[in-house]
Amino acid sequence: MADHYVDVVNENDEVIGKELKSRKPELGFISRVVAVMLRDSDNNFIVCKRAAHKEIFADKYDLAACGNVNLGEDYTQAAIRELREELNIECPLEMLDQFYQEFEHKGDKLKFFCGVFLGHTDEEPKLNHELVSFKRMSFEELEQEMENNPDKFCPGFINDFDQVRTKLK
Repeated sequence: MADHYVDVVNENDEVIGKELKSRKPELGFISRVVAVMLRDSDNNFIVCKRAAHKEIFADKYDLAACGNVNLGEDYTQAAIRELREELNIECPLEMLDQFYQEFEHKGDKLKFFCGVFLGHTDEEPKLNHELVSFKRMSFEELEQEMENNPDKFCPGFINDFDQVRTKLK
């Protein structure tokens, strides 16, 4: 997607302005993102592998869908859009949590509020250009793989999973 505007928010997640997404590392503002976890009817999570060309966390496993909340969107609208764009899936979503987090990337501190959602579907994902593969994993398999091989996963995935772990059991 081409550069676009996102809402700039304060420490209370209140919109205080707008800015281009590309200026986030330079300006250090707080924005919003969504993270969507999907489970199938066998209670397996759909975990997606990011493409090699992705600027951040290329070739790492991530949630089913994730991305920025665009200018004027709320968390739910962004989660629905990201799931449709990345996996061509539409299903009801439940917000599990919303929290503030920071992480370092190439020397920049990225700050954002994250809304984590859970959806249930047996639809087969149709991956877009941002993703190269997906796999289905049980809760226990996912926990074990993240513990034994954390470098295979995006740090945000591990953090989001830990934040909502008790709500997923």
